[in-house]
Amino acid sequence: MAQPHYSSMPARGHGTVPSFNPSEPRELPCYFTELEFLFASCGVTKNAKKKALGIRYVDYNTSEQWLLISEYQPYDDSQPALPYSYDDWKCTVISLYPGANAATKYSMADLDQIMGKAARTNIKTIGQFADYYRKFYQVSKWLTDSGRIGSLERDCFFQNGLGPSLWSNIQHQLSIVERDVRPGDPYTMTQMKAAAEFVLHGTNTSMNGTKYSQQTPSLYAQNDMPYFGQSETAQ
Repeated sequence: MAQPHYSSMPARGHGTVPSFNPSEPRELPCYFTELEFLFASCGVTKNAKKKALGIRYVDYNTSEQWLLISEYQPYDDSQPALPYSYDDWKCTVISLYPGANAATKYSMADLDQIMGKAARTNIKTIGQFADYYRKFYQVSKWLTDSGRIGSLERDCFFQNGLGPSLWSNIQHQLSIVERDVRPGDPYTMTQMKAAAEFVLHGTNTSMNGTKYSQQTPSLYAQNDMPYFGQSETAQ
């Protein structure tokens, strides 16, 4: 399928332009990816013009901040080559937003927040569980792949987010289907997911009721190493 071609860069506010919300810093790389797609489609190659267009589609306060970066200079075709490239400027912009850099995309605090909120939600439906699982998987996958957390610690964190009521039912199911797991050993995230889907089968698939309070205290803050392994009496 051929990519769309634009004869000129779209105007600010047009439906095809990229957008960036400063309150969601992880979206910044996507903003630049979409912007650079438009550059390629419209034949924009000059560093100065790329910088000028880079601030065109963000809000006023953000554009003012990006303008003040030393690697930025106003676009002027009559000027000689600028000392800083578009990529230099972009790297500096990204460095201003914690979480936008691929090397610091997520932290243990992000995982703890997801776990703590889910634990106090009292998950009752498959839709609520799936919402928790997706969010937890997204962050924990990055943390494990980057070596920030081990699989055992990840599994223990995931279990803590299930809440006591759901965990009791899941543990009972696991004690039946996972008889090879020794008492005191933790279950894997995969095993817990399968058991949760079995226990919650037939419940609402929507995510209604999964609104989390921003004032939820952190489980991680209460437990330096949260861990609930298999109960000695589970089997």
